[in-house]
Amino acid sequence: MTLFSLFVQAATHTRAHGRAPAARLRPPCLSHPSIRPRRFHKGPRDTVTSHPHPDEFSFERLGLRPSVLTALRLAFPSVKHPTPIQHRFIDAVLDGKDVLLKDKTGTGKSFAAVLALLSQKRGKPYTSSLPGLTAPVLPITSLVLVPHRDLAFQYLHWIERIHHHMTPQDPLPSLAQVFVRDSSQSLEEQLEPIQRTPPHILIGTPQALLDVVQKDPHALPFDRLSTIVVDEVDYLIETVPVLADKYLMAKMERRIHRHPGPTRLLLNHIYETTNVRRKDTYQMKRERNPTGEAHRRDPSDEAPQLVMMSATLRNHLRRFLLADSGWFTKAKGKLVRITGEVSPHDPKRKQFEEDAAADAVGGTDIQHHIIVVSHDGNISNVEDTVPVAASSSTDSAQPEAQTSFDDRRPELPPLAESSQALDVDVDLDTPSPFNPTALEAVAAAFALDVPSVGLLVLPSDASVQRAVHELRLLGVNAHALDVVKDENGRVHLMRQDLDAPAEHPTLLVATLASVRGLDLPELTHVFVLGVLDNAAVDSYLHVAGRVGRFGRSGKVISVVAERHKVQLDNGKATMRDEPRMMTVLLKKAGLRATKFEHFE
Repeated sequence: MTLFSLFVQAATHTRAHGRAPAARLRPPCLSHPSIRPRRFHKGPRDTVTSHPHPDEFSFERLGLRPSVLTALRLAFPSVKHPTPIQHRFIDAVLDGKDVLLKDKTGTGKSFAAVLALLSQKRGKPYTSSLPGLTAPVLPITSLVLVPHRDLAFQYLHWIERIHHHMTPQDPLPSLAQVFVRDSSQSLEEQLEPIQRTPPHILIGTPQALLDVVQKDPHALPFDRLSTIVVDEVDYLIETVPVLADKYLMAKMERRIHRHPGPTRLLLNHIYETTNVRRKDTYQMKRERNPTGEAHRRDPSDEAPQLVMMSATLRNHLRRFLLADSGWFTKAKGKLVRITGEVSPHDPKRKQFEEDAAADAVGGTDIQHHIIVVSHDGNISNVEDTVPVAASSSTDSAQPEAQTSFDDRRPELPPLAESSQALDVDVDLDTPSPFNPTALEAVAAAFALDVPSVGLLVLPSDASVQRAVHELRLLGVNAHALDVVKDENGRVHLMRQDLDAPAEHPTLLVATLASVRGLDLPELTHVFVLGVLDNAAVDSYLHVAGRVGRFGRSGKVISVVAERHKVQLDNGKATMRDEPRMMTVLLKKAGLRATKFEHFE
């Protein structure tokens, strides 16, 4: 039967019965209820596009608690007024709305979340069912999920500084606590202080909290949470991107279905237990008062407010969060999507293109360098680099004569014996996994260009302690990143004289997985050893985002090996061209490599 005959038949049926046979003319995806297209509540979009006068955007107008506002002024005197993103964000959180936030790195998203959570009201006391707790206890008001322990303790350090200036001053454990995996303590020992003194804000990693839930679902009162904040959501929740290979997409979907990840499992548990408690409370109120007057909805019985944020928020992740997850509210006017400004790399880009990679990089005058080390020990810039503008260079106006790297290799002073001692033992009997010339390039660039603090990011499977050991042999004041220890990072969260050069600059060393979201105000240089995460653009952008915090400048220096042969897991050999991989990566991100002036 021809297509024309089908339309004639449909028209005849319409005249005879008054309507068209919907099932016959609708596409199969609409006729079958199980495969209908997804419909999701996007919520209003709030795009920040301007920088109004500071008096228009002020912390005083946001409704922060007076004690928090006063302590903020004393703890962070350089923070005069909120950024446009912080103002919109804090206002939405304090208004009780669900928030999906995407903005560049270094714009103060996490710090704004701290201020908003500290200003929220505490829940009503309740009688706990845990043994040994007879008196009513306050619930945990807010849960903050972060990808790693260092970011958790960064949140705690911010709260600790504000708490120090708060009046009246409750004990810090009643205000905030951290729960992460700790091999030195049992799960019960870690839970005991939280159960005895539930904090207003609990900060933790999803895997550690999921361990608690799987052992005892009632160990922590997650069904009484008021707010859940998920920082670096694109790292914590894996979704399937749109690929040309549909078979690969289906394979990835099956893998995620079998292993959803700790964040998905934890959020599903929290919202399921919250719904159960809401139904039980509603039924109990109906039984006590059948007339219906006394069982009106109590705001404390509602599902927790959900706040998710990241610098990179791809379309496939956003679709999952808003359409499939079931976590965000469907109530009208209760969900706000906040998007930052247009990227300075492409000012003509439309505001609603939220999937743009370059929009994730914050700061001003961020320079991206690619340093190539050869088999014979030569160190040079990658080909086709852009010269650094004279206005952005930190050198003198007179350019120095171009010399080889070997002719001006800096002589670093030997470190004191105490500073060469590592925190843990390092197996020095095995060959070094690092390219010695690459480490020499990092050491030289660090000595020539870093005024105070630099960060070296290694691949996820690399040994941080071995890298620290070898860098110290080269005279670098290197430390494994650990924000709990002063000399390993904590002190760099607190310093405020950011422009003062240090007498002994510090190079912090960490892997890719442990640097996301960290805010080290002194940091001016990020070194990347090799190509991270198979040249994933988002991974590079988050690493690069450690510099340029709150509009400051900085440099990202990738040190890669020239084209060389590598052995695959299946035993086959292939050529790996890291300089080309990095050049393509920067091009995808809307960036271009500039020349690092100290090398040819």
